[in-house]
Amino acid sequence: MTASAMVAEFDDVAGWTADAIERLGERYAIPAACRGSANPTALAWLAEACELKPGSVLLDVGAGVGGPAAWAAERFGVRPILLEPMPAACRAAARLFGLPVVTADGARIPLRAGSIDAAWCLGVLDTVRDKAAVLREIHRVLPPGAPLGLLVIVARDPRVPGPEGNLFPTRRALAGLLDAAGFEVVEQTDRPGDAPLSWTRRVERVAAAVAGRHRADRAHALAARQSETFTRLFASGQISVRLVHATRRPAGRPSERSAHGGPMSTPTGDEFEIEFEAEVEAELELAKASDPARVAAQPVSEWLFDPAEAEAEEVELRNLLGAAEELESGFRSWGHGPGEGA
Repeated sequence: MTASAMVAEFDDVAGWTADAIERLGERYAIPAACRGSANPTALAWLAEACELKPGSVLLDVGAGVGGPAAWAAERFGVRPILLEPMPAACRAAARLFGLPVVTADGARIPLRAGSIDAAWCLGVLDTVRDKAAVLREIHRVLPPGAPLGLLVIVARDPRVPGPEGNLFPTRRALAGLLDAAGFEVVEQTDRPGDAPLSWTRRVERVAAAVAGRHRADRAHALAARQSETFTRLFASGQISVRLVHATRRPAGRPSERSAHGGPMSTPTGDEFEIEFEAEVEAELELAKASDPARVAAQPVSEWLFDPAEAEAEEVELRNLLGAAEELESGFRSWGHGPGEGA
């Protein structure tokens, strides 16, 4: 099992979660598959803010096990396309919801420019180093004026040490990133609200089922440690959830801040240095956790070709094809013009 807590949380646990949901029943699928990214109150705020409509194509960047996308399809009739870099999470999403899933990184989205009606990115930006690259790619695949919904964990201070692999932006840094990527912030809130008890109980039952089978697994321990760190940071007020509704700014149109001569929100001076220092510290933590000696001590047979990899690659290609077909059918039925190549 991998030493990376991020892979443990978003890959290993994702597969175990799908197993537990299939044992417990379909009604557990969406709540458990939204764990760690959103609850129905936050999803409803974002969906209404972005004015999601039946038949529109929604790209979920960093979709995880697919719960939020499935919720949007069920409640608003959208046609989701899931983008997720973790293979086990992709397989779990396909198993649970049968939605088109593309195994890819948010910094390189394999879709045509302007081909998506709306996008959201939930609990993802704090887990990637190059946040600007992800936002630029989302901007590319959206047409001018199209909505973007974000759920971002922001830090009160850029020096807040996050769990492994997490680099929390400040509110000011997030505003600067969105502006630089070509987005206008329409509205935002720090009060998404709590999940109802019926939702929480289903999430907890699936989590208990996963723990019952995998508590002794190192990946489960790593994921649990991540969760405990998040709980402590939220309780102390060092981090908080921010919901953002933004729209893609048309090409060539200056931002509101620059057009009116206002200050830009990108970090400068001391804040930039503090954030850079925090990133370096996070990298050191990642290096410590990688445990190269343990990996080198594994049998050579474990480094060789695994037939399951070929099967996984085939699944990924089929998912990419399914996503492309979903887009093509949408263009035919809705009369969209052709987009640029990705």
